[in-house]
Amino acid sequence: MLWLKALHYVSLLVWCAALLYLPGLFIMHAQADTRSRYHRVRIMTRFTFAVVASPAAILAVVSGTGLAYLRMVRDEWLVAKLLAVTLMVFFHLYCGSRVAGLGNRVAGLSRVRLALQIAIPACLMTMVFWLALAKPAWGLLGG
Repeated sequence: MLWLKALHYVSLLVWCAALLYLPGLFIMHAQADTRSRYHRVRIMTRFTFAVVASPAAILAVVSGTGLAYLRMVRDEWLVAKLLAVTLMVFFHLYCGSRVAGLGNRVAGLSRVRLALQIAIPACLMTMVFWLALAKPAWGLLGG
């Protein structure tokens, strides 16, 4: 079971890193001043999403589900963690829609939206790691 836990941690770290890196790549798209630079950033973005982030997300979710099942965890912190992971999945899907629309060369985003694209996954990741490591007992389920 130790290998499954290691797989979960590593895949979660890779997924989180990719979710933080993708908004930076979106910013680089807006700043690309030549066609070749834009093409290079577009390839990097697609590679990061399709080859790094998506497989890591799948591995993190599957290995986490396996760990919860094998350890028969039913605690409240797990419910909160699964909610945060679900929100991370939705952010991942948002990034996927941005990657799919890269060929359209839409105008750049406002500074507020760019800041949110980095702040949202950072907050979710912090919550996931805190819940997983601290395993707080809230006593909400009467246990």
